Amino acid sequence: MLRFLMAISVMLVAVAAQAAFTLTVTSPTEGGFLGFNNQVKFLITNATEETTVRVTAAGPGGSTVIEQKFTPNVDNKIDGSIALSFNESSPSGAYTVTVEAFDSGFTAPPVVRNVTVDVLKPKILEFNPVSGTAVKGPIVPINVKVLESNLKEWRVKIDGNDIPNNTGTTVDGSGSFQVDWNVTGFLTDGTHTVSISVKDKSDNETTQSVSLRIDRLAPTVSITYPRTDSNIRPRSDFSVIIDITDPNNGLIDFTGVDVIIRFPAGGYLYRVPRVSFQSTGSGTFRWTGRVRKDSIRLPSKFIVDVTVVDRAGNIATQQQVTISTR
Repeated sequence: MLRFLMAISVMLVAVAAQAAFTLTVTSPTEGGFLGFNNQVKFLITNATEETTVRVTAAGPGGSTVIEQKFTPNVDNKIDGSIALSFNESSPSGAYTVTVEAFDSGFTAPPVVRNVTVDVLKPKILEFNPVSGTAVKGPIVPINVKVLESNLKEWRVKIDGNDIPNNTGTTVDGSGSFQVDWNVTGFLTDGTHTVSISVKDKSDNETTQSVSLRIDRLAPTVSITYPRTDSNIRPRSDFSVIIDITDPNNGLIDFTGVDVIIRFPAGGYLYRVPRVSFQSTGSGTFRWTGRVRKDSIRLPSKFIVDVTVVDRAGNIATQQQVTISTR
């Protein structure tokens, strides 16, 4: 009888040992971050029958429970995963993810992971230079300000390509970072796409692109009127006409044109007000101003001094004409 009982005992222990399995959770890790779409990954070894895996996510938004059944492979292993998703209405914050596994005769000890759920995408608050800006370099600072408390990485690309020192994992106290774009490698001027991507630790990502135009060629300027032989009476109104040519086809606006009347020795006398500014062709412009007799008392000789700066900051050769009143 004793031998019989011992045999039964050995058999029960063997059956119990055979029924026991081991649950290991490989993702998420302790202290990890979860976003919209996640996979709870696990490995069960020594599984002998269909096994149920239960995932419970508990946090500020309540609890979510997901169960799935898995069949072991020929090696008595279950290498599986369960999708765990959140949406934009899910509160972000601290969660616990509990993974349980059980079959008909055995329940493994639960595995608990403390994680942070973050379903808020990073925000790009400022991007400078703004789209459409003309730049000349040789170094173009690209400044970006972001809002993201769980920053993982930011990256800046030019035309889809990486440039030196274009990635980072930190920002300054105002949430900003800067990348210096060296444009000397571009032999010709033209338009390029600058894209910035910001990713948080939950792999939520925000991207923004702007178009910048490299312009390293200065405009040319001519004073069409008045000329040295123009008949300007001392007490009269007269126009000032400036013709501008931009070799990069149109990177000029009226704010970059400054027309000053000076004394013969160069001292400031009067800034000519603009009347009109218009395009006269591909890359050509005409600036027209008006000097009114009631606004200035002209000396017998004066200088019309013209400076022009294009939108990239290229400065045209200064033009002057000396006028004598008659």
